[in-house]
Amino acid sequence: MKCIFCGNSESKVVDSRYLKDTSIRRRRECLSCGKRFTTYETVETNPMVVTNVDNVREPFKIEKLTESIKYATYCVDLARPVEEIASSIETKLFALQKQEISTQDIVRIALDVLMEMSSMACLVYYTQHTNCSNFEDVRRFLNR
Repeated sequence: MKCIFCGNSESKVVDSRYLKDTSIRRRRECLSCGKRFTTYETVETNPMVVTNVDNVREPFKIEKLTESIKYATYCVDLARPVEEIASSIETKLFALQKQEISTQDIVRIALDVLMEMSSMACLVYYTQHTNCSNFEDVRRFLNR
């Protein structure tokens, strides 16, 4: 790790602390000039790529998932914050151990998680993210 003051590449770790977002804060001291500086380390995950129905590929973004859940749950009181729900869906997606996932995978897992919390939110999410074109499709979904 290069010193931000003198550029020397030799430093020692004085203090390490784990932060709640799975990163580590390290306080370092340069062995050349003696000045201290802070670094943050985070675990780099392999980015998932999402393939949509048109075969367009883009990086998975938790923000996009969070927004779609917020929209589906705007009229529903939930026991958990939306960000926590999105994070649990992301965890289940990582558990698939696939580098490339489809939007159908995301929708399927999101529906399972939302169904545990609110059937209304699940129904709104279903109508937004599937080819639901009439009431018969909704009825089939509800009866599954």
